[in-house]
Amino acid sequence: MKLKTTKNILTINNINHVDGKLNIEFADNKTCEELQEAFSDKEELAVLKVYTDEDMLTSVIPGYVVLEQISLHDGIKTVVLEKEADDTEKRITAVLENLAENAVQTAENTESIEKQRADIDYMAMQMEVSLDE
Repeated sequence: MKLKTTKNILTINNINHVDGKLNIEFADNKTCEELQEAFSDKEELAVLKVYTDEDMLTSVIPGYVVLEQISLHDGIKTVVLEKEADDTEKRITAVLENLAENAVQTAENTESIEKQRADIDYMAMQMEVSLDE
């Protein structure tokens, strides 16, 4: 099988998806350092294409641009890639947390304003009584 990035064509033994991560197995003579260099460029990894040995496209895999690890076990090197954290999701979560905090603060401020209004009404009522006497 072959794995094509935007710049390279690599010979692979197997590729699979486990627990949200992409595992790519190599049994050729590439060193772990060469694999690390090949899988460190996010732009190059934006879209991975898997071909058979006869150059037939079997898969197009977008978004796995973060190199998590490279392991060596029994002569098989495995590159583990994962998707980059979604900044949009993080921003939405942060906005929701801020909205919740603001709602609590607004409720506290509203209670404080109502208390101050009641205090002012009470003082005004006291002043009227003392003025009348």
